[in-house]
Amino acid sequence: MSRVDESRLVARAREGDEEAFAELAEPCFPRLRGVLWRLMRDQDQVDDVLQNALTRSWLNLQRFEGRSRFCTWLTRIAINEAYNAVRPTRPQTLPLDDQVGERVPSWGAQPDRVFESREFLAAVDAALAALPVDYRTAVTLRDVEGLSTAEAAEILGVGERALKSRVHRGRMAMRAALDQWFADGYVS
Repeated sequence: MSRVDESRLVARAREGDEEAFAELAEPCFPRLRGVLWRLMRDQDQVDDVLQNALTRSWLNLQRFEGRSRFCTWLTRIAINEAYNAVRPTRPQTLPLDDQVGERVPSWGAQPDRVFESREFLAAVDAALAALPVDYRTAVTLRDVEGLSTAEAAEILGVGERALKSRVHRGRMAMRAALDQWFADGYVS
């Protein structure tokens, strides 16, 4: 959707046109559902957070300034809603010692087979799920959703350096978890 089309839909939605709002929001759903699933791991929570984000964006549409794409703005609202839902149960910091990532594990003679295995994919998924929500969100937006550093930083409301730091720390923690997975006896 072009910026001009998006601006027209925003103007109509601000006047109360629910169909225009639906037309704005619908293209955002695949990314939103993917990001929220990776953050929450509970479909009922994902549905609740998505509904809350849509309601909040509808009620606050006057605040949308158009400096970013509508989907970027909606994604930021959804992530904030997800943070509110998961923060009470998740630790906010991850203790990282200075040695994380310094050793290179032996991942077997056929790394392609390992990386394509269900077991490895499940280990990656578990490592991502174990990250604190700030790191998990940053890694999800950059590495899973493929957003640029600038767009991911904008969605999270942080500077690019902060986003890069979160992604780096998240990656290092995931690497440590995967190193442990291999050390615990994965046989390729």
